[in-house]
Amino acid sequence: MRKTRFMSLLFLVWSISFFFLPDFRQALQVPSLMLNRGDEVLWLWHAGRIPAEKLREATKHKPDARTFAFAALHAPTTQEAWQWADQAVTLDPDFTWVYLSLITRALSEKQNLPDAHALAVRLEKWDQDNAVPYLLEAQEVATRKKIELYPQAAVLDTAAKETEWLQAMQKGFAAPRYDSYNPRRFELERGWLLENHLDKPAIVLASVASYPVPNLLNIRAYANLLVDKYGKEEEDAGHLPQALGYYWSVEHMAGRMHLQGSSLIERLVGMAVQKIADKRLIPGLRRVGQSDAAAVLEMTEQEFDQQRASLAGKDPLAQSANYNWAALTADVLGGLVAVFGVLTVVCLVYVNAKRWVRPEVRGRLFQILTVAENYMPVLLFVVCVALYLSYYPYALNFHHYMTANGEIHDFEPLFFNVFPNNGGPPGRSSLPIANPFRPYVWYALGGLLLVVLAAAAFRRGTPRDRAPR
Repeated sequence: MRKTRFMSLLFLVWSISFFFLPDFRQALQVPSLMLNRGDEVLWLWHAGRIPAEKLREATKHKPDARTFAFAALHAPTTQEAWQWADQAVTLDPDFTWVYLSLITRALSEKQNLPDAHALAVRLEKWDQDNAVPYLLEAQEVATRKKIELYPQAAVLDTAAKETEWLQAMQKGFAAPRYDSYNPRRFELERGWLLENHLDKPAIVLASVASYPVPNLLNIRAYANLLVDKYGKEEEDAGHLPQALGYYWSVEHMAGRMHLQGSSLIERLVGMAVQKIADKRLIPGLRRVGQSDAAAVLEMTEQEFDQQRASLAGKDPLAQSANYNWAALTADVLGGLVAVFGVLTVVCLVYVNAKRWVRPEVRGRLFQILTVAENYMPVLLFVVCVALYLSYYPYALNFHHYMTANGEIHDFEPLFFNVFPNNGGPPGRSSLPIANPFRPYVWYALGGLLLVVLAAAAFRRGTPRDRAPR
C-alpha cells in the first residue's frame, strides 16, 4: 500500500507540474473554443482582450511612441484610442499608419467622426504612393454620402455622378503600391506582447482578426464602373486604345491586391477584380494584334480559377480530415484533464476528510474512493501527457511566428497553425470525422469470444481436485 500511495503522490505531482507550463495552460483553452463553435468570434474577443488597466499603466510608466501606438490599437474606449494615437504620431510621425485602423473601425461601427476625412487625407500625404489611404477616403465619402454601391446597375447609374468618390478611387487605382500596414502592425504588436509577457495565442489571433481591410465593395464597384461604363463607352465609340487604358487600370490594381495584400479576402477580391477586367481586356488585346499578351492573361486567369476551385475544396486531394481530427483530439483530451482533475480532487478530499469526520464509518463509497485515490492521479497524468503532446506542435508554431524574422505576406496561417481549428486552412475542404472504433469493435468482439472459448476449454481440461473421503 505504501508503494501505491507513493506512486499516486508521484503521478499527482507530475500532473500538477504540467500546469506550470504556459503552453499547457493554453491547451486547456481548446475545449472553450470548441464549446463556442457557434460564436468563435465572441469567444476570441473575450479571451484575447488586453486588460484596460494594463494599457493605461503602460502609457504612464513608458510614455513612448511605440507604447502609445500599441495602446491606441487596443484601447478600451474610442476617446483613449484617438488620444493615444495622436500622442504616438506627435512623438514619431512614422506611426501615422495607426490612424488607418482607427478610421476603419469607426466607419465600420458608423461612429460620428467629423474629422475622418481630414485624417484620411493626412494619411494620403504621409504615404502618397499607397493606394490604401485613397481607398479609405473613398470609403469615408461613400459612408458619409450613403452612396449606393450594390447592385452593379446602381453603381453605373449613381456612383458615376459622385465626383468626390470617383476622384478618391481614381487616385487609389493609380497608386503604384497596395499596403494596408498589417505587417507593420504585427511587428509592433508581437514585440510589445513579448516584452510584456502577454504573448498568448488568443490575444494575437483576436488582434489579427481585427486588422483593417479597405472596403472591398468600393473596389469592385469602381472596377465595374471603369470596365462596363467608361471602357465600354470608349470601345463603342471606336476609341479602343482609350478603352484598353481603363481595362489595364483595373488589371494592374488587381495584380497589386493579389501580390501585396496580406489577407485572403484581399487576394480573392484581387482575383475577382482581374476577372472583371479580363472579360473585355483579352478580346480588346486580340483586336489590336496583341495575341501573345491576351494568351498570357488567359493563362493567368486559368491559374486563378484553379486557385479559387482549390480554396473552395473542389480539388479531391485538398480534402482532409486531419485538422478536424486534431481539433477533436485536443478538445477531448482537454475535457478529460478537467474530468480526471475534478475526480482526483474529490477522492483526495473525501478520503482525507474521513480521518476527522466520522472516521469509524467506512462504507462501500469510502472503499471505492480509496481505490480511486490511488489510481486517479495516474489517469490524470496520462491525459495531461496526451494533451500536451497533441497541442505541442501548435505551440511550437506560435513561438516561431512570434520570433521569426523576414517579410510577412500572409496572416492566414496564424488562424490554423497556432490553435486547433475545425475546417482547416483555405483550400482544405473538411472530410467528415468517422468513428475509428467502428471497424475495430468487430475484431475486439471476436477476440473476446476467442478468449472466453479458450478459458472454457482450459477449465474443462483441468482436473478437479477430488474431495477427501
